[in-house]
Amino acid sequence: MLGILSFHFAVNSGFDFPVEAMTLNKLWHRLIWVGGYLGDNIFVMLSGYFLVKSSSASFKKFFNLWVKMFFYSLSGFLILIFAGVESFSLRALFNVVRPITANHWWFATIYFMLYLLHPYLNIFLNKMTREEYQKFLVTAVICWSIIPTVLKTDLAGSGLMNFICLYSIAGYVRLWADDFGSKKYILYGCLFIAINFLSAVVIDLFSINMQIFRHHTFHLYKMMMPFTILAALCFLIGFKHLRIQYKFINLAASAIFGVYLIHDYVFLRKFLWRNILQGVEFQDSPYLIPYSIFAVLLVYIFCTLIELTRSKIFRIISGGRLS
Repeated sequence: MLGILSFHFAVNSGFDFPVEAMTLNKLWHRLIWVGGYLGDNIFVMLSGYFLVKSSSASFKKFFNLWVKMFFYSLSGFLILIFAGVESFSLRALFNVVRPITANHWWFATIYFMLYLLHPYLNIFLNKMTREEYQKFLVTAVICWSIIPTVLKTDLAGSGLMNFICLYSIAGYVRLWADDFGSKKYILYGCLFIAINFLSAVVIDLFSINMQIFRHHTFHLYKMMMPFTILAALCFLIGFKHLRIQYKFINLAASAIFGVYLIHDYVFLRKFLWRNILQGVEFQDSPYLIPYSIFAVLLVYIFCTLIELTRSKIFRIISGGRLS
């Protein structure tokens, strides 16, 4: 989530670094981009690893997911109207009360659909032999990762198909390679992050004299690019072998989805980063790096406290049925 927050700081603050110069701030901006789609991949792969053996979807979890999205969609919109940021209209209200189909959060909408379909996907994945599963993954990776990387085009792809591919990769680890790997894979994940970062730097350098490379700086950062997938997979395998016993981690993790819903709300995201935190004001400042770290941590802590408070209130009101 910290990686995703850093990515949103970089994307939504309005930075516009000149092509001709390669500054420390520009390099930092390229670096904090890395965590965005990498974080998305890790979340989807975690779901694939833990859900692939389940035979049914939990209605309680399904309903809780919808309740969180509805609550933050409606309350966020009302707060922004009260603050004078948004104006009221029946059309806007109609979109607010249907956050999934209105696609206020692209990740949450696709994840909602993945969770709805995962029991049926599991039937397919669990019935394959190891060899069949491997052939399926090779085909899926070629179609939704290799071809888009090389040709810069989607091959009958969609966000849901990308999620299914990532879910299936992690499902294979759980079903056929659960004893594979070690903590050293965390270092491999860091290596793939470094490769992605260096790819952006190299493309930036080429862009100085060759216009054809401009606007392609972050091509290898995207969700289905090979190094992004490999980095997420290595972190999954590496952390799977760690034994961490801090209750704080589980408490913070319980609020992660709420943190995402709050800070990346469609009506709030640009206002948060551009108007409130004003990161772009530090574009040429020597304080950009410490300020970006401060801003990301501030948003993370503030949103976590909001979500933990909301969850506690909902549990009290519902007698523990909602969280």
